[in-house]
Amino acid sequence: MAKSNKGSSKRHNQKSPRTDKKVEKASTGVSKNKKDKKANTKPIEKSGKMSVEDFFSGGFAMDSEDDALDQELQQLEQVPVEGSDDDDDEDFLKITTPAKAPAKEPTKEDVDEPMEDVDESSQQSEEEQAEEGTDSEEEDDDDEEMIVTAPDNEADNDEEDDDEDDSSDNEDDEDSKEKLMRDAKKHKLEMDELKKRDPEFYKFLEKEDAGLLGFDMSEDEDDENDNNDGGDDEDVDDEYGSGDEVDDQESNMQNDKSLVTVTKAMLDKWVEQIETKCDSTAAKRLLAAFKSATRMADEEEREKTTFIYKVIDPNVFNSVLTSAMHYAPIVFKRYLAPKKEGGSPRSSSRWSVWQTTVKAYLTSLLYLMKSLTDSNMQYLAIREAEKCTVYWACFEKQAKDYLKILLDYYSGLGSADNVRIQSFLAIRTLASSSVTTRNKTEVPFLDTCLKNLYLTFVHSCKLTNTHTLPAINLMRNLAIELYGFDQTTSYQQAFVYIRQLGIHLRGAMQTKSDETFKSVYNWQYVHCIDFWSNVLSSYCQPVDGQEDSPLKSLVYPLTQIALGAVRLIPTAQYYPLRFHILKSMASLSDATNVYIPLAPYILEILDSAELKNKAKPSTAKPLDWDIHLRAPKPYLRGRTYQDGIIDQVSEVLTASFKPYFHHISFPEMVIPTIIGVKRFAKKSKNAKGSRKLLDLVKMLEVKSNAILIQRAKIDFAPDSNQARRFTFA
Repeated sequence: MAKSNKGSSKRHNQKSPRTDKKVEKASTGVSKNKKDKKANTKPIEKSGKMSVEDFFSGGFAMDSEDDALDQELQQLEQVPVEGSDDDDDEDFLKITTPAKAPAKEPTKEDVDEPMEDVDESSQQSEEEQAEEGTDSEEEDDDDEEMIVTAPDNEADNDEEDDDEDDSSDNEDDEDSKEKLMRDAKKHKLEMDELKKRDPEFYKFLEKEDAGLLGFDMSEDEDDENDNNDGGDDEDVDDEYGSGDEVDDQESNMQNDKSLVTVTKAMLDKWVEQIETKCDSTAAKRLLAAFKSATRMADEEEREKTTFIYKVIDPNVFNSVLTSAMHYAPIVFKRYLAPKKEGGSPRSSSRWSVWQTTVKAYLTSLLYLMKSLTDSNMQYLAIREAEKCTVYWACFEKQAKDYLKILLDYYSGLGSADNVRIQSFLAIRTLASSSVTTRNKTEVPFLDTCLKNLYLTFVHSCKLTNTHTLPAINLMRNLAIELYGFDQTTSYQQAFVYIRQLGIHLRGAMQTKSDETFKSVYNWQYVHCIDFWSNVLSSYCQPVDGQEDSPLKSLVYPLTQIALGAVRLIPTAQYYPLRFHILKSMASLSDATNVYIPLAPYILEILDSAELKNKAKPSTAKPLDWDIHLRAPKPYLRGRTYQDGIIDQVSEVLTASFKPYFHHISFPEMVIPTIIGVKRFAKKSKNAKGSRKLLDLVKMLEVKSNAILIQRAKIDFAPDSNQARRFTFA
């Protein structure tokens, strides 16, 4: 069919006999032959309205002039075009609408309201175009093409479309870009007019094929609702909302030159509107600028994301970031107040309106937190993000990404202490956030936060040295606090991971290979024992009138695992590891009031060849026992290492007996230790170390004699209840 016949072809919705099956599928609702079409065609009333059946059967009245014109067109269509065949029909199929994607034609069942018809003047205009096209068809046969129109094209604009299509073959690339821009603006005007004339059909198109509209129109309705509650009357058309200053830029969103530059005055105006009346339009513009600012450094992200604003001035950039993070929680709280106090924002009547905006802001905030390197900005971003915890809880995917970033800050070796602490506070807030579903309140993120916090801590402990040890200790202390939030849930976590430690130990004891030994004798294993001993020490302390903590039942298995690890490799080279574990057990025994016999594992060291033999002279520096699990070989058999062992023995013995200095059974408890130390002092060739141990023995004897004197005054037989009430006067 010739190009000049488009007007007539549109008016009759008929196809060329050469059209293949693919083209027939594209033109839904068009009858296969002319007879069927004439039979189904009904005249349209002059009211300007037509029924759904009329619309899909052709939608236009037929008269004698039309019949004559159809016969003439049919004769022309029988004339073959040179160089064309059925295989090339697809090349002639073009969509005239400037939308991003071809519209999905509605079916009869989907359309409930009749669509407005074109007026009589527009029909006459089309007939005139068709006649002009018939006269010039013989000259333009080589330009033949078939046009399939989308159902939402307005007949009022057919003449302009035809004029632009006729001239498109002669335009160069630059003109075609300008034409596309004009078409986009005109298309938006058409859609706005359609929205006013037939809102039902517009909603159908928006639901079935939003790409046809070519613009994000959903936020217009959102802002109309927002402005009714105190905002201004301006519309917001972009993802967050844009004002009058960006109406002319919408067709060029992806072109940096067309983006609106955020100025200080513009930003101050938004902030003033938010502060004075919590204006939703100003807030959404600010968040739109925030979205652009957070992705400035990510070229790949900028290519696939639509922006309205751009931020050039560094001072404005910082102000946009800080202002958006500060005011976003305030605006969300104003418009998303839950129905019940302490409820979720999902229960708010405005959640469906603001959901997209909140989600987009949280996503932009994630991009910002990933890219920050300055510790002050990191601290600020985490602190402001914590204020949005109730909104993070509404989006599971964003909440998991948020938790991952917080864990990175929490465990990062380069993180400042204030950033690390603030990250933990944000994790704790997220873990304690509750969600109410079906009248049941749950804490969905507690188990996830506990698990990931512990695993992050274990991963960070792999490298322990002078520089990392302070951060590891801080992470351990912070994580211990979270395990006291819900001790029942903490018990489930602790049981699994303590059992895992036992499995590693059992494998090492059974297999006895270098690989299995390394699975136990490493920093991660030692820090795990220390971590769980601190958790149990914190929450298993006996309190009068209160039930024991669920965690207390884990004291015994943890002690068995720890003491088993001590004796796995009882060589002098691994004495540092032994002292680490024994110190943890001593603190556990003191806090939980559970007696753990540690003296035998200490007296074994006094009987070792490392202390019995005469030490070699050594000029090495004293060993830093806090950052070593295995003594370096140059230290073995040296005087420096031997002196260090005696210092550690004295320290651990004091720590293990300290909880029982005033216990009624203390005299009997220290007898083996006093005998063992005195025996070692007689045989030892290290005079300095022997004097130090003997001083310890004297202190134990003094404590023991004091208890014996006090115990001689009692008037009851051995009784457990009376023994508990025994106090040292």
